[in-house]
Parts: sequence; structure tokens; C-alpha cells
Amino acid sequence: MVVRTVATFKWCSTVLALLVLTACGEAPAPQQALLPSVIVNTAQTQQVTPKSEIVGRTEASEDVVIRSQIQGQLLKRNFVEGDDVSAGDLLFEIDPSTYSAELAQQQAVLEQAIASRDVAVMNWERGRRLLPDGMISAQDMDELTSRKLTTAAGVVQAESAVKAAELQLSYTKIYAPISGRISNAMVSTGDIITPQSDMASLVQLQPMWVTFQVAEKALITAQQNFSKAAKRDIKISDIVINLRLPNGTMFNETGYIDFIGNRVDAATGTLPVRATFDNGEKLMLPGLFVTLVIESPITETALLIPQAAVQEDQQGRFVMVLNENDEVEKRVVELGERFGIDWRVHSGLKDGERIVVDGLQKIRAGIKVEAVEQQVVPFQENNDA
Repeated sequence: MVVRTVATFKWCSTVLALLVLTACGEAPAPQQALLPSVIVNTAQTQQVTPKSEIVGRTEASEDVVIRSQIQGQLLKRNFVEGDDVSAGDLLFEIDPSTYSAELAQQQAVLEQAIASRDVAVMNWERGRRLLPDGMISAQDMDELTSRKLTTAAGVVQAESAVKAAELQLSYTKIYAPISGRISNAMVSTGDIITPQSDMASLVQLQPMWVTFQVAEKALITAQQNFSKAAKRDIKISDIVINLRLPNGTMFNETGYIDFIGNRVDAATGTLPVRATFDNGEKLMLPGLFVTLVIESPITETALLIPQAAVQEDQQGRFVMVLNENDEVEKRVVELGERFGIDWRVHSGLKDGERIVVDGLQKIRAGIKVEAVEQQVVPFQENNDA
């Protein structure tokens, strides 16, 4: 029994030794860990044309309330509500009978005054011839002269009364003072109209104004930029203004600024500004909220990075930057306006630095990565975007 145990032990030891030697000979070499692969873009300084967007409100270039100047019964309305009318078109007719009678009466008074004046002139002429011969006294001549002057003044007074009656009669027909679009009638046929009664409103749609407010900070910045470019003799008319309608589409006309206020509102810190659009198709109506896209006439230099590279946390916006050793660094940046798919960088990044634009979820600050340069397709801005 003892011999068998010793033999078994030797056999097991030999097997274990062979297994150990075999295992050591077949062990694979350790593999090096693969680096995360990311796509990077190089921040570049480019020439850009700054744009800003401001909400404004459309306003009719002429907005007239049609009111009656006299009292009377409305006989007729001569327009279709909501239609376009031309300056001089007849809109309303008020019963003219009372004013026609008044005119006739004043004309009769004028004729009487003319007759009295003519008689007074004839008497004065007769007295002037008789005075040198002593046929009438100087006192009588004075009376004739006074009568002549009084009756002449009576004619002037009567003529004024006739003109006033004619004017009152003319008010019985109300014409469009401007070309534009008429509202609904605020009075009905048969109504008794009183002076200053609102009858309708009329708005001029061509051109159309868009009023908006510019913040004092933006105003100062714009003035400083214009001062830097003063050698180009830039005028306010050089500023290109596009407009986005409430449905998000771009208006097919460009406008220009024709008014800038002369003082900043102390309560709001803004300056009123007005732009004008021809509104050739009469698409814009007064009271719309629209977005003005204002393009600066001055080209500036700006450091741009893709929007895809920008992330945000509690510290603010940041990007992941690769140093010369392809190691990741977190960099907090201050951003400005957007230009297409790019964002303007004011601080935190330098021209030529590489930033990660794809693969951000696989990296963190301090690790090394394998970088692939992004193939950039030039972006063309579209006003319809």
C-alpha cells in the first residue's frame, strides 16, 4: 500500500509540472488599450458680417380716421368694406338739403349786399362831382363816403358767409384723403351723423413701417463700429434689413432705416427706430409682430467654432480642446452671436486650437485620444433658414 501511494504522488507531480510548463509557454502577450477616437475641428479666425435680430411691429405709414364735419342723416356708403380705395374716391354722402338751403340764403344776402354797395358807390361818385360846386356840404359827402365803405364791407362779409355755406355743403360728401385700405363702416345708412363722429378708418399699406427699439448697449456698440469704419463714409441707408414674417418665412423685400429717435427712453433704456418696406404685394398689414434681421455694412474678424463642439454645465459653456500631446482639456468659453452653423468666440480659445466636435461622450478631461481632423464643407447662409 505504501509503494502504490509513493508512485501515485510521483505521477501527479510530473503531470502538474507539465501542465505548469505548458501554461507558461502558451500565455499571450498583454495588449495595449485602444485610445478613444474623436473628430476635431480647428478654430479659425474668419471675416464675417454681423447680423442681429430684433422683434418689431408693423405700422401703417398713414393711418386716417374718417370723421364727419357736420350733422345730418347718412344717405349712402359708396365703398366695399375692406377694399382698397384711391385718394379722392367718394366714401359717404350726408343729406345736403339743409346746407343747400343755407347756401341759397347766403347767396341772396350777398346779392343784396352787392346791390347796396353799387348804389352807395353811385351816390358817392355823384357827390364827388357836386362837392366842388358847393352843391352838397362836406358833411353830406362824408356820409356818402361812409355809406360806400360800409356797404363794401357788407359785400365782403356776405361773400365769406357764402364760402362758409359752400364749405358746409361740401362736407356732405366725404372723400378718401389718401389711397389705402378702408375698414368696416362704423355707421349705417339712415344714421344721424354728428360732428366728429367716427365713420371708418383708412390705412396706407405702401410703404409699410416697422418700428422697433434698440437697446442703449447695442446702440453704443454700433456707433463705435461705425466710427472705426468712418473712412468708408458709411450711411444709414447702407444697412441691409431683412424681415421674417410671423409664420417664419422671410419677406421677399429688403428695407431701410428712415428714422432714429433723438433720445433714449430713460425708463426702458432703448431708442426708437423705424424701418420702411415698399410692401409691393401688400402682404404686411399694420399690427404684425415681425423679426428684423439687420445686417451690418461692416465686415469684422471673428474666431468661429462649430455649434456641435459647445457643451454647457453649471460653470457655463465649454469646449473640449486637444493640446499638442492629444490630451483633452476642458476650456470655458464666452460666446457671441451665431453665423450659420458656427458660434463666435469672444474669449477662452485661441486661433488654431483643436476642439472636439464628435465623440464627446467618450472622453473626459486629462485623457489621451486619437484625433481625426473634420472635413468641413463650407456653409452658405440662407435667408430662409
